[in-house]
Amino acid sequence: MLNNHSHFSLLDYYFTQGDELDWVMATIVNKEGSSYRSPGAIMLINSIGQSFGLVSGGCLEANIILHAKKVFDRKQAYYVEYDMREEGDYAAELGVGCKGKIGVLLQYLTAEHKSLLELLFQRMKSGVTSYLQHTYQAENEVRTQLNSLAMLDNKGQLLVSTHQQSGEFHCENKTQAIALGKPHSNAVTDKYELSLTKIFAPFNLWVFGGGSDVIPLVSMAAQLGWRVTVVDHRSSYARNSVFRQAVDIFRTHPDDFFKSENSEQVKIFQQLDAAVLMTHNLTLDAAWLKLLHSTNQAKYIGLLGPLERRSNVDTLSGIADRAWLARVVNGPVGFDIGGELPESIALSILAQCHSVLHNRSGLTLSGKFINS
Repeated sequence: MLNNHSHFSLLDYYFTQGDELDWVMATIVNKEGSSYRSPGAIMLINSIGQSFGLVSGGCLEANIILHAKKVFDRKQAYYVEYDMREEGDYAAELGVGCKGKIGVLLQYLTAEHKSLLELLFQRMKSGVTSYLQHTYQAENEVRTQLNSLAMLDNKGQLLVSTHQQSGEFHCENKTQAIALGKPHSNAVTDKYELSLTKIFAPFNLWVFGGGSDVIPLVSMAAQLGWRVTVVDHRSSYARNSVFRQAVDIFRTHPDDFFKSENSEQVKIFQQLDAAVLMTHNLTLDAAWLKLLHSTNQAKYIGLLGPLERRSNVDTLSGIADRAWLARVVNGPVGFDIGGELPESIALSILAQCHSVLHNRSGLTLSGKFINS
């Protein structure tokens, strides 16, 4: 299953605020049984007590912030386990609903950590998969290794490490985990216990159209940790001051999109996972749909408007591949939740898109029909 831990949005915030404060990163490095978040989930805490991200359903975060204060004071990593399987355990007193056990490693972020995370962030922007390796248990003489962090490429080759020793870990479990593409694995060496987490690039959503109704869609998608790009050639649309949560805003017409001067945006376009057509213009929507078909990259395409409008866009696009249109294009877009405001429409669209990207049915978890 895809690790979707919002590293992209959290790191983006860290790099805009990181120089002003000291930071601790809390990471789930192992688990047994059930938990709200899976290994690899991170939480950032700064030196004035603010926290960003979650490693549980909100029940452990206050306690983790208390532990973070120790890390700030000592500038040393700290490992803590929360065992919710025992009735009398301390974690149970926190009101935790899950019946599992998780281990959380809190690390003091140094300049070396920031450099490593900057490289991870750039690799995520480029659509590249990486692995993060943590040491969460170590013998007393090498306890400093708990603050180490290493990054590997998708073949297991070391790219960068905050501690020189981190590149010396070789064990069969780790090699097999990378070869099999596992999202997470734990490994044991003579002196260390390691956590290895696969970090995927964020979902890459392109929104064609930069009107006011697009604002909540971009904002919500960014909150999900997705990389959002807005495209609109019209001068009064897609203003930078309005779409601050978009990673890129491209002002280009579909007829000019593949010109040589647009090579960088074409590269990002070829990495997209999903697109939503919201230009409110039949000709523009059809032109962008034709370009999306030419790359055949999108797993999900949403198209605003009723069935009649969809039929008109399909016809104007000139796409003869009816099977592709039926399989990929969702129009009218979204789930039927009874919304007409931009915020509720955005919620409807993203819920549908989210279910497709995660290979889920979009049905109720209870298996029952709502309001039936």
